[in-house]
This record gives sequence, structure tokens and C-alpha cells, in this order.
Amino acid sequence: MKTIDGARCFQAMVPMRDGVRLNTFVFLPLQQEPPYPVILQRTPYGITLSGEADFKDCEKGWLPDPQAPLRGSLLRGWREIVRRGYAAVYQDTRGRYGSEGEDRVYCDDAFDGYDTVDWISTEPWSNNCVGVSGSSAGATTALAAASQGHPSVRAFFAQAGGSSIYDDVVYEGQSIQMERLWLWVAGNIPGLSTSHRQAIMRRTGLTEKDLARSSREALNRFERLDAAKRAEPPFVDSEAWTRLPLIGYPDFTTLQPFLNEILCHPTPDRFREAHNFRATINVPGFHVTSWFDIFQTSVIKAFLEIELRAGNQRLWVGPNAHYFVYDRHFWPRDPYFEWFGYWLKGLPAPFLDEPQVFYSPRSWIDEIETYEARDWLHADQWPPRGTVQSRLHLTKDGGLGPVAGAVGWRGFTYDPERPVPTCGGRNMLIRNGPCDQRTVQGLSYYGLMYIGEELTDGLHLVGSVYVNLHVRSDCPDTDFVAKLIEVLPDGQTLLLMDGITRAMYADTMTVPRPLEPGKIYPVEVYLGEISHICRVGSRLQVDVTSSNFPRHVRNTNSGNEFLAKDRYEDIRVAFNEIHHGGDSPSTLVFSTLTGES
Repeated sequence: MKTIDGARCFQAMVPMRDGVRLNTFVFLPLQQEPPYPVILQRTPYGITLSGEADFKDCEKGWLPDPQAPLRGSLLRGWREIVRRGYAAVYQDTRGRYGSEGEDRVYCDDAFDGYDTVDWISTEPWSNNCVGVSGSSAGATTALAAASQGHPSVRAFFAQAGGSSIYDDVVYEGQSIQMERLWLWVAGNIPGLSTSHRQAIMRRTGLTEKDLARSSREALNRFERLDAAKRAEPPFVDSEAWTRLPLIGYPDFTTLQPFLNEILCHPTPDRFREAHNFRATINVPGFHVTSWFDIFQTSVIKAFLEIELRAGNQRLWVGPNAHYFVYDRHFWPRDPYFEWFGYWLKGLPAPFLDEPQVFYSPRSWIDEIETYEARDWLHADQWPPRGTVQSRLHLTKDGGLGPVAGAVGWRGFTYDPERPVPTCGGRNMLIRNGPCDQRTVQGLSYYGLMYIGEELTDGLHLVGSVYVNLHVRSDCPDTDFVAKLIEVLPDGQTLLLMDGITRAMYADTMTVPRPLEPGKIYPVEVYLGEISHICRVGSRLQVDVTSSNFPRHVRNTNSGNEFLAKDRYEDIRVAFNEIHHGGDSPSTLVFSTLTGES
């Protein structure tokens, strides 16, 4: 046991049920006697301060920058946690930094989380009241631990993380979400543990020198991927992004072979079900996200499902993208210790007197440094009471209005060799937010646009948004991407949200049904959740394309179930049609807030 800065700390290699040991730091209050309530945080990003070579030195345990106290997947830092009378427990997830085993990207986090809580419950410094928390990947591991029903877990605090990582994020709309996978996996290769690397060498016969070379090559490839965003147009001419097949991707899969496993579950199955952590959580939870967070839909689904089943959930949604949640300007106040103070210590808490949902009416803020979260709205449910659903028709003449208009169709060519580049949206590691779409709308192969009438009154969009299409294609499979756009009076076309559906799975997510030539199919595209105030003089616009690259992989139109195995020779050029009116209408479905919740 060591004494540092108002705390006692020690390091332990905590055994899991299969004998693998995970690197763990424990920080205990110095001035109070045990036992203590415990806050557990598990992360793949390392539990020591950045740049530390000794991953097992608890005296170098991670702390946030004093200038950015809300930043990091380990929320609030051990110093603030112990100062308030809790034991703080940090842990490297399996195969990461100081832990043993192989990194299998969340696959082991449910059982490992349970086993860690079980270990905590036997320690003399624990009073068996455990809260789990984290942000981003740390939120996903917290949800995984909470999903196993250990009796010591009393509450969780999870911000900007996936509650069903494959169904909601990796396979959004049954299409593979590429930018996060490629850039995130590449960026996390340096944190692979010695144990993980040794397992790769045993399995493949590679030497340490071979792995070192692969690490350098992976870094070089990551730099090429990142540089492609500065091209014009971005991404689409980059071999690093467009290489096929996706399986066996050079450099990355040498060091992280689990990437191949991730890419081989195009439909819901036992593997994906095992990562649906929200399905079995029954403890109080605090959920935080933002309107342009890559995990937005997953966070809100977790709130809705767990609240319906177990109650005692809270949801806060702020403006901007994934990383804004780490900025002090994001928060109306910091509820972290208020939440755990109530559930782990029985302390009074202001949230008890507030409705369950607290959200920013604005989806995006440009002036971050001067923003103050004073305009957030309370609601006792999501979507708020007082919302009214509306429906606008996509029309044959390119309009968007309340009347279906004439029966007919419009079509466009989708060539996977010339995909539409991603331009904003709920992205993580490439440009995100409400970007002006004119740069991609001007491409000759873009797709279709439907524009509405000028708004004579402000319009507050709130809740779920869908685009329901009737489509026809001359290929057995293709994607349909729908965008909701606000066209400003000055001509800017700002992306509010987008979604995608893989057509072969449009009517059943589990069984592939190739499209038949000449047949019209209904396709629902879920764009996510929103709160956004459209200004007077603006217009709503819906765009329909068949690619959003590299947010999502390119559908080769081949009709093959495993797109990740398709090669260049599998590519087909598709002619895709959107149908209007009569028995085959295409519509935008959204809700507006007509009164205060």
C-alpha cells in the first residue's frame, strides 16, 4: 500500500474466471476508515498518465488535466473520487496495456466486469455498494459490467457509449460503419498488451521484429487514412480506404485479428446479442449523449428500454458531437457525484425533484467558448409530451410537401467505384456536425434531392425521424442513404441527420432477401433522434443516395451476404429508383414540439 496525495493506493492483478489477470489500481480515502462505497471504471485506453512506461505503477494513475477536469474515459479521476469518500478502482481491460489476455474489443467485458465486481465485493475496504462508470469505450465497458446482474452493482453513469454496440453502431442499418472501425482500431494498436502480442506470435509464428514492423506499417496506413480527408473530393480516391476485401485488411488484422470477427456478423445473431448489454440491465442509470454523437441512438435506446423495464433512469442530451461531452461548456451542471451520492451513499440529490430527461433544444453550437447550457429543456419522457407527428411526401418533381402528388419515379446511378463522400453527421473521427452539403451535392453521381417550401414559422424538430421509401433496383442488393437537411435563406444546406438501410435486409434484419428485378420494395431508413430549431425562411430538404463513404462501407451491389468478403470483381453498378404517390409513396416522418414539455 502506497500513500499519495490524500489517498492510499495499491496495484493488483485481478484473476478472471478463466485465469487471465487484469491490471487494476485501487485508491482509498486516507482520512476515513473502511469500508467504502466503490466506483469502478474499466477502459481500453490505459489507466496510467499518458506517456508512462510502467503500466502497473498506481502512483502514476490517470488523472484529468486540471484545465479539462471532465475529459477522459475514466470520469472525474481518482483524486476527486476518494476526496468524496469513495474507493476508486481503475482497470485495464483484457489485452490492453498492463493486463493479460487478448483484446477482443468488448467481447469479454461483461464477464470480466462481473468478475471484477465480485473481487471488489470480497475486499475488506468495500461495503458492497458499487457504481460503474465511464465515457465512450469506458461507458460501453460500464454497461457490460452492469448487464450481468451482480448484486453489488447499485447504479451506473455512462456517457457517449454503445449499449448494443453492433446492432446500433457497427452495423447501423445492417451496413458496416467503417470510419470508426478503421481509425479506432488503428489508433488503439499501440495499447495492445505484451500478453496480446505474445498470443499473436504463438498463433502465427511471427517474431517480435515482425510485429514491430506491422506496428509501423499500421501507423503509416493510419496516417494515409487520416490524410485522405484533406483530398478533394475526400476519401474516395484513397487506396487505404477503398481497398477490397475488407477482411484481412493489411497491418491492422495482423495485430488485431478480431477485426475480421467484427466484420463477419452482417445480421443479428448470438454474437451481436451477447453485446446487447442494455437488454439485461436492471439498476439505476444516468445516460449522457449529444445530438451529433456517434453513439446517440444507442444511448437513447438504452434509456428508453431500461426505464421501461426497471425505472430510475436519467437522460441528458447536449448539443454538438462526441467529444463535446468532455468540455465544461457542455454541462448545465456536473451531476456525477450527485448521482452516485444518492445511489451509493443515500445523500439528498437535486435530480430527484427534476423530470427524467434534460436536453438541449439546439443540436449544434458554433460558439463553444461562450456557450452556456441555460436553455436546456426538461421532459418527463422521450420524446417529450406535446410533440405532434408530421408527414411530408417526396414528390416526382423533386418537391417535399404535404400532398403525395403524381405517381412516378426518379432514379440515379450508384457506382461503388465513385461513392458519395461523407460530409458531416454523427461521425467520430472524421468531420462531423451540420456540414454544408453543397460540396457533395454538386457531384454528378450524387443522387436525388427533394426540397420543401419556405418556413413561415420556426419549426422545433423533436424525437425520431424516418424516411420511408418505395424503391426499385436492378441489382440484388444496394444501400439507401437518407439525409435530412435545413436549407438556409443564404443557400447553405446544413445536414441535420442521416441514416442508412441495406436493402437486402429492409423487411427482415435476419434473413437476406435479394431484390428481384422490376419489383418495388418498401425501405425504412431511421435517421436517429433530434432536437433542432429550424429558423424562419429555411426549407426542409431530403436527399437520397446509395453511399455515405467512409462513414459506411460501400455496398458492392453484389447480393452477397458477407460484404466484407467482396472483392473488386464483385462490384456491380446499380440503377436505383425512388417511387412516389399512389400505392408506392415515399415520405419523411418527423415530430415537432408544439408546446412546452
